[in-house]
Amino acid sequence: MRKLLKALQNFCKVHTEYTSTHSGWFFEISKELKKEQTKWQKICVVETKEFGKALLLDGITQITEKQEYQYHEPMAHVPLLCHPEPESVLIIGGGDGALLREILLHPSIKKADFVELDEGVIEFCKEYFPEMGASSFSDSRVTIHIEDGRAFAQRAAAEKKSYDAIFMDMTDPSGPSLALYTREFFMIIEHLLKDDVSFFIMHSESPDLRPNTFAKIHATLNTVFPRVQPMISYVRMYGGLWSWALCSKGLKSFSTKPSIADERIRERNLQNLKIINEETWSSFFSLWPVHKTLLLKNTEPATDKNPEYPLN
Repeated sequence: MRKLLKALQNFCKVHTEYTSTHSGWFFEISKELKKEQTKWQKICVVETKEFGKALLLDGITQITEKQEYQYHEPMAHVPLLCHPEPESVLIIGGGDGALLREILLHPSIKKADFVELDEGVIEFCKEYFPEMGASSFSDSRVTIHIEDGRAFAQRAAAEKKSYDAIFMDMTDPSGPSLALYTREFFMIIEHLLKDDVSFFIMHSESPDLRPNTFAKIHATLNTVFPRVQPMISYVRMYGGLWSWALCSKGLKSFSTKPSIADERIRERNLQNLKIINEETWSSFFSLWPVHKTLLLKNTEPATDKNPEYPLN
């Protein structure tokens, strides 16, 4: 692999990225389209030979044009299909707009608060990924808030706002984002859920590539929410198997039956889904035994006092 990588670097620009402590992946870059340092991070858009355009934040792949559906489709539709009639949503992060695009496909959605810290991400994606979700930002149901996600959530809780669904599409738990991965933050989120059918969903890293990070995220969530349902699926742009945590106030808050999902897909006229149907539905909730073992470990939760997460 090292010889192959060195040979490639002699002929073209190669982006290499660690997905765990001692391993990672790479892809060829045919052209760098734009690069900019904002107040918060370095944003770069590149053209790749295999994946189309890609968005990198501080050198880490966030989206690729050809594979983004593998991440956004399960994160949006699986939880929303578990809810009988979601109307109000809060989205924290996801400045590319692709998650918002998928959420707005559900006709019952009446209001979406969209919170993004770095306006530069939105502007970059409007310019270079217009087909991905740019039109979603101008949807009349959407209110954009350029501010810190935790600050917004605290204010919303103080104002006694509530939501049927809350999505957090943040960068990995490090640096400034750590404040949105602690027990105290999740307690604020729990207060914002409207009722026992409402849910909160966030990505929880790869149980294969970062098993300790995966375990700590779930351990932290389990100190706040009565029900934390792990979800898994393959996401190529993140290097392999990926996971999410679907959380709710109620132990029997939502149904994961394939028949209900299939019925709601038809009722809501969700056409052209690429990976979700009645046949694949159960796979999202089928955690491998080895990954279940990770969740049984005695893992300390992340707190405001001790927010650090492992790097593996």
